[in-house]
Amino acid sequence: MSASRQRDLTPTERTLSIAAVVIASFGVGVSFGVGFPLTALTLEAWGEPKWVIGLGGAAPGIATVLVLPFAPRIIRRLGAVTTIVVGSALAALCFLLLGATTSAAAWIIVRFIGSAGVALPWLVGETWINLVAREETRARAIAIYVVSFFAGFAVGPQVLNAVGLTGMAPFVVGALGSAFAGLPILLAYRLAPAMSFDHATHAFSALGLAPVAFAAAFIGGFSEITYLSLVPNVGLAAGLTSGEALRLLSIVTLGGFVLQFPLGWIADTWSRMGLLMILAGAFIVFSLMLPFAFGRPMAAEILAFLIGGVILGFYTIGLAMLGERVHVSQLAAANAGFIIMYQAGAIVGPLAAGAAMTASPIIGFILTMSVMMALSGVGLWVLRAKG
Repeated sequence: MSASRQRDLTPTERTLSIAAVVIASFGVGVSFGVGFPLTALTLEAWGEPKWVIGLGGAAPGIATVLVLPFAPRIIRRLGAVTTIVVGSALAALCFLLLGATTSAAAWIIVRFIGSAGVALPWLVGETWINLVAREETRARAIAIYVVSFFAGFAVGPQVLNAVGLTGMAPFVVGALGSAFAGLPILLAYRLAPAMSFDHATHAFSALGLAPVAFAAAFIGGFSEITYLSLVPNVGLAAGLTSGEALRLLSIVTLGGFVLQFPLGWIADTWSRMGLLMILAGAFIVFSLMLPFAFGRPMAAEILAFLIGGVILGFYTIGLAMLGERVHVSQLAAANAGFIIMYQAGAIVGPLAAGAAMTASPIIGFILTMSVMMALSGVGLWVLRAKG
């Protein structure tokens, strides 16, 4: 049963319900857009080794993987709207606590707790939009949701560039972004979709329901989060200033912002599986070209723009495939499994790339990303028959 069939909404109600989640995702994006580069560059400024920086990038993924198996139970108890508000508040508080943190170990622990909080609105928001969206426009609706998130993510590095890495300003911005994620949900609480639960389906047992979608989530996790966590450090190793490295990160996010709706349109009108395979090949080609482009700012920015569109495309298409194939009563658990797979990739990618960058900051990063994507492309090909 298509997820969009679980509840009848008027066209206006459907639009407003989707809009609430889309606007909320902007706040979550600001939170991530500040948190990832702030962590990477702060730990770099403290002189921490590359593996510690990689661990800092992986901490949100680890937290999400641990909390999401229990999230459907939390949603059943608190309700969708309250779950989003509580999670957003916890993430905001942890940003403020980071401003008083002076050691790498404490920083990573606080990031872990705050990321566990933001995992809740993340899960509820994506389940919400898949329940409300119609099948014929599902990928485009999800693309708009993802664009909003990336717009927030793109704002984050620019805010850091404007306010600097010292003082409380970057932490206050991250806290405000996290808190904002709950506001439109509160205003649209009457339009929240009814979330039913199949008690026999859990996050991990759901993995067999749509294997290609879950594989796409893993690919999106390692490609997206590794680039967003470590591309500033790769840029610094290539001789860029911190401002230029943050600009490169913003261009990656801009590519995700601009290219998602066209990818969503293609995914609604063509083969989603075929599009995934094309994106995997494009990622490898663009990544291998990147080291040769660092000395040519325009070429580097074009590649960063294209890479941004590709890495986010895996998530957009995978989430659309999930909503297409999973029954409404299984969707919350399946979405939890989807995000867990995404975060599993987000753990593996930064740790593997961070370790490889210890030997060679640029080549280690590029080769790790390319090899992981090649192996993942083979995995997609094997799973294609199961859809």
